[in-house]
Amino acid sequence: MEIYLNNAASAWPRAPGVIDAVREGLDRPLSDASRGGRGGDPVGECRQRIARLLGVDHPERIALTVNGTFALNFAIQGLRLSPGSTVVTSVTEHNSVLRPIHHLMRDRGIRRVLIGLDAEGTLDRDAFARALQQKPRLVVLNHASNVTGRIQAVAPLFQQAREAGAYTLLDASQTLGHVPVHPEVMAADLVAFTGHKGLHGPPGTGGLYVSPRLELEPTIVGGTGIRSDLELHPPEMPIRLEAGTPNAPALRGLAAALRWVEERPAEHRVQASSMERRLREGLRDSPGVHIFEDADGAERVGVISFRVEHWDVADVGFILEESFGITCRTGLHCAPLIHETLGSLPEGTIRFSVSGFTRAEEIDAAVAAIRQLAHMERQAA
Repeated sequence: MEIYLNNAASAWPRAPGVIDAVREGLDRPLSDASRGGRGGDPVGECRQRIARLLGVDHPERIALTVNGTFALNFAIQGLRLSPGSTVVTSVTEHNSVLRPIHHLMRDRGIRRVLIGLDAEGTLDRDAFARALQQKPRLVVLNHASNVTGRIQAVAPLFQQAREAGAYTLLDASQTLGHVPVHPEVMAADLVAFTGHKGLHGPPGTGGLYVSPRLELEPTIVGGTGIRSDLELHPPEMPIRLEAGTPNAPALRGLAAALRWVEERPAEHRVQASSMERRLREGLRDSPGVHIFEDADGAERVGVISFRVEHWDVADVGFILEESFGITCRTGLHCAPLIHETLGSLPEGTIRFSVSGFTRAEEIDAAVAAIRQLAHMERQAA
């Protein structure tokens, strides 16, 4: 039995209809289908469906990108922060946030203020309040950690940030498709997301919602298929943040995934939550297994990070793949700062991540495999 527990990296299987939609896009001759030509308008359909999913009234404020990393870079770099500006972010962030900020620190003298976690695993509100006294221009927070799965209550923090004069950027890469993400409710000016995780769409898709209260400077400019007489990139959204030939086959797949998201029964989300609880309880009851950030009652997506006593995390990942047919992820998961907080440096963790397609028998088999490893002598492995 092949068991896939790496959904936080890229969800599998894809949503029903996605593969056929991508194949259909590849079978068509290259045309302007992605801009409303023959074969429909997958770009427009994606914008409309994402707008409904986000609960916003302006689909034209959604720029489609090739992934969440591009979306976050477009947001962070597109604000054109002045030298000396302050950015507030947290220790839970992915490198797709941390590295663009580091580049701005190096190139423009941007100051970064990091918010840690309190004893309960939530963002430190007192530290956040103190950080706002520095009048930040931008506050960037992820909605859920890709290491622990913990969902943070960002709405009150973003509201405070707005009142302090900052723009707010939400990294919804781990949450869109799993839990509600509504920018207007959450006081998020910018929302970055990807298509291949909670939406179960194809890789190479993602996007950025930009509130009408601000405009970003284009990061990439070039061909747009319209207004080709302009010397500068067209200023209106969404083409303001889009350049070059769109990946029409992938966007057809994303449109199919978004249709499925709208139509799927609530049982899919219930199943994902049930499998996360089943997995967490199974690992908790396994001697020699330590779960990182395991507070009761916390709201989470289906991600669990852990270690097995006396085992290197990379070795566990290799053995699970080769001997048990279990696909997972090991290491730092592109989020190095949270491991300082968790005490999981330098190796990182073993990460299991489930979806609504995960079955109980797969969870039980994965727990049994971990228990078997935990009882083995390291030398005997």
